Amino acid sequence: MKYYAVGEFSKVIGKTGQTIRNWDRNGVLKPHHIAKSGHRYHSTEHMNT
Repeated sequence: MKYYAVGEFSKVIGKTGQTIRNWDRNGVLKPHHIAKSGHRYHSTEHMNT
């Protein structure tokens, strides 16, 4: 499984980074994990949702 930072993930799925962050804030799409640094990572599993 591959993990993508918000910027990479947004390019792969054709949405803006802001859209991904809004989805996270609104509970639509939660990141696979959040690093200690606060960076959010999404997995290839999220591409099917």
